[in-house]
Amino acid sequence: MMKKRIFLFSILSLAIATTVGAASASPSINSKNTIINQRSGGSATVKESFSVPKGWGHVKLRMKNHSDHPVKVSLTHSGSNKLYIEGLVIAPHDTVTWKSTDQGFSDGLRSGDYILQWRGSDYKVNGETWGVADSQPGNL
Repeated sequence: MMKKRIFLFSILSLAIATTVGAASASPSINSKNTIINQRSGGSATVKESFSVPKGWGHVKLRMKNHSDHPVKVSLTHSGSNKLYIEGLVIAPHDTVTWKSTDQGFSDGLRSGDYILQWRGSDYKVNGETWGVADSQPGNL
């Protein structure tokens, strides 16, 4: 009976995780501290959201532009409207790695919700973002 309960719990957990993952652009911290792993596209402006947990403000984002046209990326803290990245241009088929520590945020970013906006001007965005957070800047 115990094995059956564990099996059913595992199936239910997997189903819930799949459903939540499909509906959410901001996965929670896992063992690798991932805060975002998102493919973005479909229109000329795309907004993705993710959260930085309290105490985990040291952030590294890797943004890949899969399109044939340049894009601009901005990062804004939702609660304060503080702009952390403003109009960062990513060339066609290029990848940019952004670290909060390299940008002068030695104490890390504020905790809370963030909006990462991709703008492709007259062209559809085709980008991908992967990001991690950590409590220590040296772990990025």
